[in-house]
Amino acid sequence: MAEKKYISSFTVILAFICLAIVGIALIPLLPVKLSPSRTLPSITVNFSMPDNAARVIEMEATSKLESMLARIKGIKNIYSTSGNGWGRISIELDKHTSIDVARFEVSTIIRQTWPELPREVTYPYISVNRPDENASRPFMTYTVNSAATPIVIQRYTENVIKTALSNIKGLYKIEVSGATPMEWQLEYDSRFLQSIGVTPDNIQQAVSSYYSTDFLGMAEKRTPGETQSWMRMTLTSDAKKGDFDPQAIFVTNKEGALIRLDQLVNVTHMESEPSGYYRINGLNSIYLSLTAEETANQLGLSKQVTTVIEEIEKSLPPGYEIHLSYDATDYIHAELNNIYIRCTLTVIILLLFILLVTRNMRYLFLIATSLVIDLAIAVIFYYLFKLEIQLYSLAGITISLSLIIDNAIIMTDHYIHKGNNKAGMPILTATITTIGALCMIFLLDEKIRLNLQDFAAVVMINLFVSLFVALLFVPALIERIGLTKRRKRKSRFKYFSRERIIIRFTHFYEKMICLLCRRKWIAFVCIVLLFGLPVFLLPDKIEKDTSFAKKYNKIMGDETFKEKIKPVLNKALGGTLRLFVEKVYEGSYFTRNEETVLTITASMPNGTTLSQMNDLIIKMERYLSGFSQIRQFQTSIPNARRASINVFFQKEAEQSGFPYQLKSNVISKALELGGGSWGVYGLQDQGFSNDVRDVAGQYRVKLYGYNYDELSAWTDTLKNHLLSYRRIKEVIVNSDFSWYKDDYQEFSFSLNKERLAAQGILPGELFNSLRPVFARNIWTSALVVDGENENIMMNSRQSKEYDIWALRHIGRNIGEKMYKLDEVADITKSQAPQEVAKENQQYRLVLQYDYIGSGMQGDKILDRELEAFNKQLPMGYTAEKEAGYWGWNKKDHKQYRLIGLLIIIIFFTTSILFNSLKQPLAVIFIIPVSFIGVFLTFYWFKLNFDQGGFASFILLSGLTINAGIYILHEYNQIRKKRPVLSPMNTYLKAWNSKIVPIFLTIISTILGFIPFMVGTQKEAFWFPLAAGTIGGLIMSFIGIFVFLPLFIVKRLR
Repeated sequence: MAEKKYISSFTVILAFICLAIVGIALIPLLPVKLSPSRTLPSITVNFSMPDNAARVIEMEATSKLESMLARIKGIKNIYSTSGNGWGRISIELDKHTSIDVARFEVSTIIRQTWPELPREVTYPYISVNRPDENASRPFMTYTVNSAATPIVIQRYTENVIKTALSNIKGLYKIEVSGATPMEWQLEYDSRFLQSIGVTPDNIQQAVSSYYSTDFLGMAEKRTPGETQSWMRMTLTSDAKKGDFDPQAIFVTNKEGALIRLDQLVNVTHMESEPSGYYRINGLNSIYLSLTAEETANQLGLSKQVTTVIEEIEKSLPPGYEIHLSYDATDYIHAELNNIYIRCTLTVIILLLFILLVTRNMRYLFLIATSLVIDLAIAVIFYYLFKLEIQLYSLAGITISLSLIIDNAIIMTDHYIHKGNNKAGMPILTATITTIGALCMIFLLDEKIRLNLQDFAAVVMINLFVSLFVALLFVPALIERIGLTKRRKRKSRFKYFSRERIIIRFTHFYEKMICLLCRRKWIAFVCIVLLFGLPVFLLPDKIEKDTSFAKKYNKIMGDETFKEKIKPVLNKALGGTLRLFVEKVYEGSYFTRNEETVLTITASMPNGTTLSQMNDLIIKMERYLSGFSQIRQFQTSIPNARRASINVFFQKEAEQSGFPYQLKSNVISKALELGGGSWGVYGLQDQGFSNDVRDVAGQYRVKLYGYNYDELSAWTDTLKNHLLSYRRIKEVIVNSDFSWYKDDYQEFSFSLNKERLAAQGILPGELFNSLRPVFARNIWTSALVVDGENENIMMNSRQSKEYDIWALRHIGRNIGEKMYKLDEVADITKSQAPQEVAKENQQYRLVLQYDYIGSGMQGDKILDRELEAFNKQLPMGYTAEKEAGYWGWNKKDHKQYRLIGLLIIIIFFTTSILFNSLKQPLAVIFIIPVSFIGVFLTFYWFKLNFDQGGFASFILLSGLTINAGIYILHEYNQIRKKRPVLSPMNTYLKAWNSKIVPIFLTIISTILGFIPFMVGTQKEAFWFPLAAGTIGGLIMSFIGIFVFLPLFIVKRLR
């Protein structure tokens, strides 16, 4: 008999329909994009200072910015690195600090510090770190081509195209790049200047004064109408605007004579020297990159941009062309189509399955309607919680479809048969445990969590909404459409009637349970051995001197045990866990499958110039341009030693064997070109590299201090101590640890103070005499030409002609004194740190070396040396050993402890429902049984274990216990009503009452994952997630059928 209701079913249905309409109206307001835009709690500040050494940049720019940025509240750690020509400061924030507030503070500090930085420093660029590198990338890129010079094209792009696009709302950043600015090069002969008594400083002062503008102040101005206004007064030169005229500038020598500038220097108007190259398809073009705001709908934004560009194309000057080179929305459309296909397949499969089982159109209408209402109302929460619609969240919606239907099926079946909604408590518990399982994602490592949290949030919201739909909407709709229990039809064959089949199966199931209950230990031993004991993970040796360690090492070190007994024990006791760990787990962590990309890298030795690297890469670009199957290749040459080419394929060629053929051809071409070290990677197979650098060393030491020179001296002291051991052949000093030895070397300039004193030369005088000879890119002044700022730079002719020999042996004058540098200083070339690194405002240097011999002995030597060395260090200086774990290290296993935490949550949740501490153990036992299915699935089908594999463990921990919750709740309800029934009969009644909806929910969940396994490729994350979940659910049914009653039914005599 139905319970009395205080609210009519019509009112409930109408309320849910209104909420669904609101959700549908909010769909266009949801941000749609390619990748998650969640930010890590860290900010990076980058800047460049061309043609300056790392030490100079650290002292003049990095340290000033770092000391100011360190004052920001909420900083957890601050790191800085200064290299040759660039600097970077990374700030890690604690979890309580708002990333937006911190970013605003950083930008404010940079504006305040900017005037104090050297003129050569570019304005620092602030970036917020993201877990997905693609999240902050431009979503659209255009190329602008013309026969005009690059700087002219760039000016047109900035003045016309960028201005038109800037009116579009939702564009966060519009960048124009590809042309190097024009500049004026003044080349002088240092010998000639010295002979006439002119210094480069004289030239610099003359040019700067000629083009200078001085602010004099503000003056009051009154008009005839007595209107008062203020006027700015400046003192400017009478130089002609828009051109550099060396004949109009006069330089005064030391005797006071005036000399025209054109008589002292050679003037060249040219493009400034590039600091790197970026090309598409090997062409030098102007690139227009568009980055969308985080909350923008990129699909709609792309249409607006395309419309504006089409209007601009109609009025382009002759010879100008605009081409779309990259559009992320193409990939979004493709993924959306995949999601639509998956959603459609999932819905069709689930609805057909329900129709096939129930053969009731009203039942089908109920499930379909509740599904639509669920998703529509969920959109309201997507909007309120500001969730993004991207690849992860879209897949979460698809996966949750089957989970949503499960709640509706359970409630429908219970309401039809029982006439009440008392199934609410088990549905609530099952939903809470599944949501609790998904909450574990929020406790993962931050980089993984930020990618998956939208996926988890979407599924959690859908489950939460489905709970209320199942509790309120489903009973109301059942009442309105008159859905009732299907009448039993008499079977022609009584032997095969439904009742007789159920009776025969119940008798068989009862006998099976009785048999297993008599020998419970056999069943549990079998399942434990099938799961596996981690005996194969026991170490071969314990590095301790305890009595237990000695006995252990004696047994494990025995040859007979190692060769004959241990392999048998591992196979016998390891079970499916051993197969999973040894055959699946290794080297397959967290892959991501997007567009097929072939990556070609090149590296050159120290001392290579940017033009040499560019010439080498151009040869590879010419080779790639001959293949029509290549859609696009992007070249990036950030510096003289590193370069990369990303090759993208036509859609038809992408599905063929051409990418693999091209990879083989590129490897052959790389070996033919030589010139450096090449690497070819991609296509999810083994890469190629002919890099033959030596390994830097597995023993690692960090040293910290507040004075770089003193820290460097102490580092050399420790280095010499270590080199005193014959088993240590080489010790590498650097600013950070690396896999390989770096061939970077520097010339060290050491003054001979005694000889300088004998000749009466001061160190400052020596430097001032060398500087004019080897000076390069001395900023002199700047002028505005056609609205663009052009620098005036000064160079010495000798800086291009002289080498290290000339530096040492060519005689120079300091006043009337003649000297050769080789006589007063020693110049040596040696390995040195390429960068200057600081950690929390302490300078950091690192040592790396290899020890030839026992690893245990090597550790003891290092520990002994560090203990003695730290006692010698002054206050503020430390040296510590760094553990040499790479890749999947010890701390990465902490995420598997979350499964243990989840089990504890499930235990307490189900204990409240069952009012028992024993019954939750029966439910929890199903979880490891389901894991056996995951182990076997990944082993048998040779699947990669990535994010999806780990997510399947979490999802199964919440899903597999649902069946046990429904059965045990029904078992307890029957026990309350009919306490005289034996536990066996009570369990069999509960089983028969709930097995049909449980079977339907398990099958529907499995069917819901099938669309993720359809396709030509095994898509990373989604395919392993689907495969692991399906395998676990199948195995969980065996656990429910065989092992659940063993916990409930007492031992029978």
